[in-house]
Amino acid sequence: MGHEDGSVSARYKHVTDSMRATLMEQLTEVREESLDARLLLHPHSPVPALNRPLQERAATR
Repeated sequence: MGHEDGSVSARYKHVTDSMRATLMEQLTEVREESLDARLLLHPHSPVPALNRPLQERAATR
């Protein structure tokens, strides 16, 4: 593509703040949908890294 610098930062320099915000919104939605689906299986997890987000999501529903 004519780029002299092949690094990741050079490749993705064109990403705008608006694009980042949109991506964050979409990823947050996917995360919340995943937690909702997991809550349907069981409201708790023996894995602390998953249990805390499950409990926080359950409290907001």
